[in-house]
Amino acid sequence: MPKIIWVNFLHIYQPPWQEEGIIHQTAIESYDYLLTLLTKYPNFTFTLNISGSLIEQLHTLEPSILTKLQQAVKNKRLELTGSACYHPILPLLPEQEVIRQIKLNQDILFKYFRILPQGFYLPEMAYSLAVAKIIKKLGFTWIILDQISTTEKTKADILYQIKNLGLKVIFRERVYSQNYPAEIIYQKFHSKEDIKETIITATDGEMYGHKHEDWQGHLEKILVNKDLEILTISQYLKTLKQTQTISLRDSSWETSLKDLKQNIPFALWQDPKNALHKALWILTNFSISLVKKYPQDQNYFWVRYHLDRGLSSCTFWWASAKKTGAFSSFAWHPDMVDKGVEELVRSIRSLKQANSKEKIQAERYYAKAKRLIWETHWRKHR
Repeated sequence: MPKIIWVNFLHIYQPPWQEEGIIHQTAIESYDYLLTLLTKYPNFTFTLNISGSLIEQLHTLEPSILTKLQQAVKNKRLELTGSACYHPILPLLPEQEVIRQIKLNQDILFKYFRILPQGFYLPEMAYSLAVAKIIKKLGFTWIILDQISTTEKTKADILYQIKNLGLKVIFRERVYSQNYPAEIIYQKFHSKEDIKETIITATDGEMYGHKHEDWQGHLEKILVNKDLEILTISQYLKTLKQTQTISLRDSSWETSLKDLKQNIPFALWQDPKNALHKALWILTNFSISLVKKYPQDQNYFWVRYHLDRGLSSCTFWWASAKKTGAFSSFAWHPDMVDKGVEELVRSIRSLKQANSKEKIQAERYYAKAKRLIWETHWRKHR
C-alpha cells in the first residue's frame, strides 16, 4: 500500500492578450515539461484545467503542445475539467455572462478534445452559491475549492456535497498548495515519521518550470518512489465511501481570513477601497449593459470578442497591488490592466447601434480608468 496518495490538480492559463514570447516561454518551461513527464513516468498523472482561451492560443502559437495534450487526454493519462473560457471571476458577473463563459469553454473543449468533463474549476476558485447552482444546472458533478471556503476542518477520506445542492466538493490543502507540493512530499518521505496520508493540492501548472525552477529535482525524485500513488480527482472520488453535506462561504484560493472578516472575499479583483478597481468595474458593467441592450448589432461578433477578453481576471488582479504568496507576483502591472481596459472600451466602440451619449459616457469611464492606472503607477509603484 502507498504511504502517500497525491491528488494533483493543475490549472494553466494565460491572459488572452498575453505577449507571444511569454506564451512560447511558458509552453517550453512548463507545459512541455509536464507533458514530457507523463510519457517518462507511467505513474504520473493529474487533473488539468486549461482555459478555452489558452487552448486557442496554443492552437495558433504552440500547436505541438496542443497535439501532445490531445494525445495525453486520448490515452487517459490526465483528465480535463470545465471552466470559464476567458478566466473571469464568475461571482462578480451577471448570470447570463457566467453561462456564456462556461458554454464557450465547453464548445472549445469538445472541438479539440471531443469531451464534456464532469468536473469544474472556478477561475481562481472564486466561489458563490449562485454560481454553484449554475454549474450544477449545466450538468457538472464536482468542483474543487480551497479549504478557506468552509469553516469546518475537512478530511481527505470524506466525500463532501454542498448542502441542498448535491454538487460534490473537493478541498485542496492550502498550506501544501501555496508551497511547492513536490518538495513537501519529498520531505515527508525523508522524515522519520510513519507516513500514511492523502494530500490534495491545486496549483498553477506554470509553477512547474516557469514560476519555480526545481533545481533539486524534487518532482522526479518522488515520481520514482514506489510509496507514492498519484490520482486524478475522478479516481480519488471513487475511493470515498463516507459522505457529508457542507455549507460554504464566498471565497477564492487567494482569499485571506482578513478579507473574510472585512466581507471582501474577492478583494484581489473587487476591493471597495481600491479606486482603480471601482473605475474598472464601472466601465465593465457599462460595457456589459450595452452589449445586452444591442444583441442585434451588426458588429456583435467583435463587440462580444472584446468584452469577453476584457472580463479576464487579469484586468483586475494586476490592479490589486498585493503580494499573496511565495510563488505569486506582486500584483501590479499597469500594462496588463491597460490591455484589459482597452478591450472593454473597444467592445463599446464597436457597437454601431449605441448612441453618441452612450459612446461619450464610455469614453469618460475609460479615461478615468486610464488616468488612475498611470497616476497610481508613477506615484506609488515606479
